[in-house]
Amino acid sequence: MSAGTAVSWSRAHAAAQEVVELLSPACQRIEIAGSIRRHKAQVHDIEIVVIATIEGQSRGDLWDTLEKVNLLTGPGGLLDRLSDSGQLPLRAVDVHRKDGSVEQQVRRGDLYRALEYDGLPVDLFMVYDPDNWGTIFALRTGPGDWNTRLVTDCQRYLRRVSGTVVYRAGVAVPCPEEADFFRALGQPWVDPENRHPSLVDIRAAA
Repeated sequence: MSAGTAVSWSRAHAAAQEVVELLSPACQRIEIAGSIRRHKAQVHDIEIVVIATIEGQSRGDLWDTLEKVNLLTGPGGLLDRLSDSGQLPLRAVDVHRKDGSVEQQVRRGDLYRALEYDGLPVDLFMVYDPDNWGTIFALRTGPGDWNTRLVTDCQRYLRRVSGTVVYRAGVAVPCPEEADFFRALGQPWVDPENRHPSLVDIRAAA
């Protein structure tokens, strides 16, 4: 997560909505997350979670073979075009090394991209398995101390969050929606704007 200069919620939300409009043509699903979703008065960055649209496109060979093409992150896809045009340029972020050093790198991966829009940092998180959407969307909404408490406390009842997957007694639990993620952990629903470590209440009867 980036740490840009704080701006008002209204400015950040308006900018995030514009980013959503830019990306939507190449997305199956797209939502604003982070502190904007939590309605924080001051916002440091824009966090967006997406599932890209995958289409079968002909290779143009004699057999008219179809290949899967990611319309968002694939070569020449929408993100490349928006970056090249300057509408959503890539940005460098601090990468902390094990030796304590900090290096600035441009992040252009298939799971995460660091971008910029209207002077604001944009963190874009890609979901490839719809069954993991709920987990990723919930964790990218945050806040960080709430996430930490959730994934720590759930271990008392043989539940575990590993990467983007929730496990109960060692078995992966699909979480296509955020409510499924909460149920899998045994945590009663809490609205995004109210999420605080003191409200974590993992229950044995999930």
